[in-house]
Amino acid sequence: MLCLTWAGCSKGDDLKAGALSVKVAFSGFRPGCVQVRVADQEDATLQTSSQVRVPPNQKEGTLSVAVYRQAGWSRNVLVQAWAQERDCEGAKVAESAEAPGSIPEEGASAPVNLSLDATDFDDDGYVSQVNGGTDCDDSNLAVNIPSTWYQDEDNDTYGAAPVTACVQPARTVKRAGDCKDGDPFVHPEQGELRCDGQDDNCNGQNDELIELGTRCSDAFGCEGTKACDTTDGGIACTGRPPPVAYFVDEDGDGDGTAGRDGGVTCLPQPRGTSGFATDCDESSRFRSGNLAEVCDRIDNDCDGTADDNLPSCDLTWQQPPVGGGTQPKWSAIATLGQERAWLAGTGAKLAELGETGNLRYVTCDGNWKAAWVSASDEVFLAGEAGRLARALPNATVCTLTDLGNGESFNGIVGFNATDGGSPTLYSVTSTGGIYRWSPPAAPEEVDNRSVNLKSIHGTTDPTTLLAVGRDSVVGIGLGPRAYRFNPDGGAWLAELLPPLDSSTYLWGVHVVDSHYAYAVGDNGVALQRINGEWSKMPALPSGSASTSLQDVLSFGPTAVYAATTAGSVLFYNGVSWSTAYP
Repeated sequence: MLCLTWAGCSKGDDLKAGALSVKVAFSGFRPGCVQVRVADQEDATLQTSSQVRVPPNQKEGTLSVAVYRQAGWSRNVLVQAWAQERDCEGAKVAESAEAPGSIPEEGASAPVNLSLDATDFDDDGYVSQVNGGTDCDDSNLAVNIPSTWYQDEDNDTYGAAPVTACVQPARTVKRAGDCKDGDPFVHPEQGELRCDGQDDNCNGQNDELIELGTRCSDAFGCEGTKACDTTDGGIACTGRPPPVAYFVDEDGDGDGTAGRDGGVTCLPQPRGTSGFATDCDESSRFRSGNLAEVCDRIDNDCDGTADDNLPSCDLTWQQPPVGGGTQPKWSAIATLGQERAWLAGTGAKLAELGETGNLRYVTCDGNWKAAWVSASDEVFLAGEAGRLARALPNATVCTLTDLGNGESFNGIVGFNATDGGSPTLYSVTSTGGIYRWSPPAAPEEVDNRSVNLKSIHGTTDPTTLLAVGRDSVVGIGLGPRAYRFNPDGGAWLAELLPPLDSSTYLWGVHVVDSHYAYAVGDNGVALQRINGEWSKMPALPSGSASTSLQDVLSFGPTAVYAATTAGSVLFYNGVSWSTAYP
């Protein structure tokens, strides 16, 4: 018995003295929910409805309902019932006609009978669709309610809008979650492959895997910030500076050669390159489009002509104004810039040549044969009787280092320390000794080639060192010799020289860089070393062809000077020799 009132049942209320009896019969199906509605016949706005409890799994039966009058209602009402499939949210599968009734003042009225009829042929709790239910096949117990599908307009196997049907409709799928059904590249489980400001994988985030705004760099090492490329959905590295083009600078003059690619990058400048490309000669740091022309027999500014566009250019060699009297016999000179030099010779002679052209003598006991000056204007000497020496600028007396072995040191060269400390020097002897000297430490012999070494030179670092002389030991193999520094720390390596007379001494050597070096010796011998291979240079000028050369100085393949034992200075311009002095 169900009590239906406008505001609920309450014992002791006079309105509840009489009740309308309603009988709701159902058959042919198992109703999931039965509801009864009561309306006042005189005022249709006055109505109420309530759910009626249905015994579970009951296919037919009668439900009893008592209806009481409400305040303000008449006693005459209309009663109607309906049934829904499965539950009160299910499809309405049966509905009775409205039946009139009258609520007595007291006691129960004669029953008002309502009938709910529907058919569930397969008895699965679902009524056929023909009868208003949802059973897709009411003859098959295994088939009942329709399935939910999702529209898939972009054919990416993920759908969006739900579609309920017994048979899968066209362009629908079982998987939901597509947040942009119209773009096949947008759906769940899709990687954020496109940088487009959209949620490609439907997780509520845009481009979350691309790390927008983070640092990035391109193939040239130029750094920028990750951003979306709106033209193709890719990732752009924006805000990058333009890369710098560099050109090969073999001679280290700060100028490269056009057409010789040294790299294009935003990274630190590659070693051996320049951002300029006006050099006409990568074999000489004295020739570059960035240089001004000076009077020196060299085309410094790379305009094709040497010593042009100058107010005057006097190439005549002159003796410095060293005062009256006879000059000593100078055996060595070491220059620092264009205005300062040290001169050394036999008979304890050492002097500093200043910018004024005057000599300042320094006491230094020894017969000196070679000199080298450091960047701080400290001179280092090599001489006879096992003696080495050094003298600071403005010193009046040198500091002697006597090895006490009687060796004749014939050549010396040094390398300035990068940390401002003492330089490292190398010197060679007449018995083939090669010494390394890092003052104030004592010199040490690092190798001995058992030949008469006359000269040593190098540039930038010890790996460029070359030493020359002659093997004068009978039975070992007479003839000129050249050796190079061994970077592995072992014995110095013999160089292959072109065929020369076995009586020839090589007296001087000069290294320009790792690519070019020059050596000179007896009987007009002049050699050039290009990329590790020695060859003979063109013959000396007429009248000097057999003159012995005692030293050489090179500014590159187009500017080589050689001093002769006859007191002349020869110049090689890359093609032929000429006399520069006298």
